[in-house]
Amino acid sequence: MKIQLFSLIAACCLITPVSGMAETTNDFLPEAGAKSPYSPQDIPTTLKPMSDSLDTLLNKGFQIIATSGYANSGILFTLSFQKQHVLCVLTTPNSQSDQNVPTSRCWSLNVIAAASSGK
Repeated sequence: MKIQLFSLIAACCLITPVSGMAETTNDFLPEAGAKSPYSPQDIPTTLKPMSDSLDTLLNKGFQIIATSGYANSGILFTLSFQKQHVLCVLTTPNSQSDQNVPTSRCWSLNVIAAASSGK
């Protein structure tokens, strides 16, 4: 398991510079509230904190469907498994702080409710 986690971190470190080069400074989507027929409204979205770590979710069968840099403090992963979608931020060890192990924080975008009985 430690080898898998190390491999994941190594792969992320290799991917990060490439994804950073591909990012643009301008957002191509219309801003919320802009006077445009293609402009969406800002709609509140629920993010449910999860107690599972990124590696636990991957071991449960979640698959990474997207990655992105996260405010110069980690890598944002979008995971998916059986119609459930999760956002996780992986923070790698930092020699300039007290953090000496990789950590992750995850949030569920949608909660799949158990099938109700009798319906």
